[in-house]
Amino acid sequence: MRLPWLRLTNLKTRVVLAVALLFIVFAGLLTWLTLQHFDRNFRESLQQQQFLLATTLAKALDDKLRQSQELLQLTARDVPPEALVNPRVAQSFLDQQTALRALFSNGLILLSEDGSLIAESPFLAGRRGRDVSYLDAYQVVSKTRQPYISRPFASARAQGRPAITIAIPLFDSRGDMVGRLHGSIELEGRNFLSDLNHVKLGRTGYISLFTRERIFITNRNPQRILKPIVQPGLNPLVDRAVAGFEGSGTTVTSRGEEVMSSFKHLSTVPWLLSVNLPVAEAEEPLREARNLLLLGIAAGTLVVVVLIGLIMRRALAPLDTLTRHVRSLHDRPGPQRQLVLQRDDEIGTLVQAFNDMVGRLDRQQQTLRESEARFRSLAELSTDWFWEQDEQFRFTQVSRGIYGADLVPHIGRTRWDQPVVSPDEAGWDAHRALLQRHEPFHDFVYQVRDNQGMVRTLSISGTPIFDEQGVFCGYRGVGSDITERKAAEQRIEYLAYHDALTGLPNRLLVQDRFVQAMAQADRHQTRIALVYLDLDNFKTLNDTLGHEAGDELLREVARRLRESVRDSDTISRQGGDEFLLMLTDLPDTEVVAAVVLKIMDKLQEPVQLGQQEFSTSASIGVAIGPQDGRDFETLRKKADMAMYRSKEAGRNVYHFFDPTMDAEAGEHLLMRNGLRRALERDEFLLHYQPQYDLASGMLTGVEALIRWQHPELGLVLPGRFISVAEESGLIVPMGDWVLQQACQQAMRWQRAGLPPLTLAVNLSAIQFKRGQVEQSVLRALRASGLPPGQLELELTESILLQNVESVLSSVRALKQLGVKLAIDDFGTGYSSLAYLKQLDIDQLKIDQGFVRDLASDPDDAAIVRAIIQMAHSLNLRTLAEGVETEQIRDQLRAFGCDAAQGYFYSRPVPAPEIERLLTQAPRSLGLFGTS
Repeated sequence: MRLPWLRLTNLKTRVVLAVALLFIVFAGLLTWLTLQHFDRNFRESLQQQQFLLATTLAKALDDKLRQSQELLQLTARDVPPEALVNPRVAQSFLDQQTALRALFSNGLILLSEDGSLIAESPFLAGRRGRDVSYLDAYQVVSKTRQPYISRPFASARAQGRPAITIAIPLFDSRGDMVGRLHGSIELEGRNFLSDLNHVKLGRTGYISLFTRERIFITNRNPQRILKPIVQPGLNPLVDRAVAGFEGSGTTVTSRGEEVMSSFKHLSTVPWLLSVNLPVAEAEEPLREARNLLLLGIAAGTLVVVVLIGLIMRRALAPLDTLTRHVRSLHDRPGPQRQLVLQRDDEIGTLVQAFNDMVGRLDRQQQTLRESEARFRSLAELSTDWFWEQDEQFRFTQVSRGIYGADLVPHIGRTRWDQPVVSPDEAGWDAHRALLQRHEPFHDFVYQVRDNQGMVRTLSISGTPIFDEQGVFCGYRGVGSDITERKAAEQRIEYLAYHDALTGLPNRLLVQDRFVQAMAQADRHQTRIALVYLDLDNFKTLNDTLGHEAGDELLREVARRLRESVRDSDTISRQGGDEFLLMLTDLPDTEVVAAVVLKIMDKLQEPVQLGQQEFSTSASIGVAIGPQDGRDFETLRKKADMAMYRSKEAGRNVYHFFDPTMDAEAGEHLLMRNGLRRALERDEFLLHYQPQYDLASGMLTGVEALIRWQHPELGLVLPGRFISVAEESGLIVPMGDWVLQQACQQAMRWQRAGLPPLTLAVNLSAIQFKRGQVEQSVLRALRASGLPPGQLELELTESILLQNVESVLSSVRALKQLGVKLAIDDFGTGYSSLAYLKQLDIDQLKIDQGFVRDLASDPDDAAIVRAIIQMAHSLNLRTLAEGVETEQIRDQLRAFGCDAAQGYFYSRPVPAPEIERLLTQAPRSLGLFGTS
């Protein structure tokens, strides 16, 4: 807000007004804060004092009620037993209680056990024998057998006036209730309850006592006793007090009067004491103090303003001289621009600073003129250009040619008169509006077509020019040709969101599109699918045909994928040979299956790579949103899980995600993480399953089986973690540990005097592929001292699916150590029977899958018989796994099988249990049949 009259006043007046205004603002703010603090403290103190009064009065009432009850209770103990059956004795006893009669102004009453009135004092004719069992006091005492203070009621004895009753039960020597003694207090009489109405609280303050049922016990208006107080919901403060609140607060009465009320609950009875004082009366001292304070501040402000005016009039007189000199400075030449004023105070310092400033300004103007000349000459040599326009925004000067063309034809024309390509008319309107406002601008980008027809992108910045009188004269500024930079930025932005090889969107772009697609799916109640695709045998192609052929295949796959989906769908290369397709706006999942089958057909069509024709396939996993997840990362992981399930299923297939994959992945991760620490924490242990000779029934060997004592999962069987150990390579150190522990245990049995046993230990194909099996076996034998002939290494037929020659070499080296070799799970693998002789095997272990149903399945029986006969023809022993019944054992013995193991004999047990079995006689173990 501008004040023209203030600009016409001199500095002295403005300083006086400014200081006075600051003082008034400061004093006003200080006063306001002081009053706020004083008001708050005054109200808090007043409320605390009033609540203290309420607390004191409530305590006094509680004490009076307790004393009255205790006094009546003492009297009840002295009631003679004959008074309960003789009204005259009862009347005489009550008339003698003068102290009680003074306290209980509405009389004393003695009631029989059935509620009939025996006697009352003062005596009223015609009431003796009346049934008063309907009274609240009678019923509560009968139920609780405890003293009771009644709710206020209209007393028939007092012609309907309000009263309360204290009831005391009477007991005989056996503890049976035989009567009641009641003392009644009239609330309108003079007693400790009605005395509350006479307590002075200011001029108009008052005290009330009411029950939690909102019935007045005392009130300054006797007509309101036994009347209800304000109804629930009309006075929030009273509602809070009835609900249990104790303290002070402000409320508005039904008469519209603001009242400060304090509430305190009595401890002896469910009554509330209310102390009330009108706020207007309570704050009278506060208003008087506030008025005095404001009057004092106003008087002080007036004195300050007068004193400041007198001081500034004398102190600022030299500034008038300086002001007149400054106003005429433009008309003063050379030395006359300096002001001569001899003073040693701050004004003298100001004058000296003014003279120094004028001198520096004159020198700077000269320097500026010289610098401007240098700038113009340098601007002519710059790669950018300098330009100037007149007040009509027409070019008047340009330092060099824009985008390689001669600018002379553009002199006298505006910027938008050039061959403009962009921005559109609205953009130029906004730019012209900015120029009309004479505002500076920075980095305004537009495009024009040069003389060769090429589109150039230009960036300019400009600032308005004004003359000494402030009149607008035009614009000046600089410009740059940013065509190449913009092209580079667009290329960088493209590469940031696309794959450089295939031109497909990368992961960042597909994530951004996923958010939009999911929002659209929610609106239209459709589905979205993420299809994770991994090319089969791509590494083989890269290794055989080279990376150029691999890149060409990836580009061809990208092209075929585009042909297989809609334009609205998104294809993304995730890296390597992995692609991710996002199919949007799907009505159901059947559409996805059709698209996936189309993709698989497309990919299997041959592609020409150089001189060779190549055909590929893909393992595909699909996750559907929102049922499998609502965010991109969740769906991508689930599609990835489904894709790996396809790889495990033999490749060139597809799978939709199901929750079991997630559970398997969690189990796999738990096992993988735990296995890395299990060896360090010594969490593995070995159990041993006995192997019995079928002919003699003797315990001849044991198979060492690893167990994992997991700290959280308990005892974990190998079926849950061996595959994870093989996949992670941890099976190699685990296998070494099993060999060491098993061999040492076998020697401990022998040192204990037990008969020697054949110790069977399983070897994994990974141990042959990654480890040095021969050295591991040799170390275990040397460390334990176990004879090599007592160690039997169990091999699986899958070992031969690896590098056959390498495996044969390792097996021959093991055989040279003197150990025995056995083929485990024989009949379930795919190796050639010719390898049995090359491996120099000692024993075949018949898989339990053939043995378990031997007694009921003729095919299994035929297979087992054939294996046994073949083994014997090759001079090999046979051992049947999974023997669970006596019938199967007998049938195996009839077939000529050499040995057996299974639950019929024993489950895998700890080492001490094997010692127990070795000490038992074979027949006591029930190993021989009766036939």
